[in-house]
Amino acid sequence: MLKRVIKIGFEIYRLIHIILTGIITVPIVLFVATGGIGENYTGNAFVYPQFLLIILVWLVGAIFSYIKKFTKLGLIISALPPLYFILKILFAILDIYI
Repeated sequence: MLKRVIKIGFEIYRLIHIILTGIITVPIVLFVATGGIGENYTGNAFVYPQFLLIILVWLVGAIFSYIKKFTKLGLIISALPPLYFILKILFAILDIYI
């Protein structure tokens, strides 16, 4: 009984983890890939399409998290893009105030 409760709890955690990391990753990547605010002087939809690869990294982590053999690795990989963005923003803020 306890194993079943723990398994259901982990399933809920995994789903919430994927949703939250996706909510952080996808909008930021699309914002940066389109050139941000006022930097799209080329007329192309994506000025920096290489940033779209970050969504691919998140997606690979999300898929791996549902493969039993790679569950923990998938959760770590899918957490990397949001951690990158959070640290990047944090260091930018610290750089302004220091």
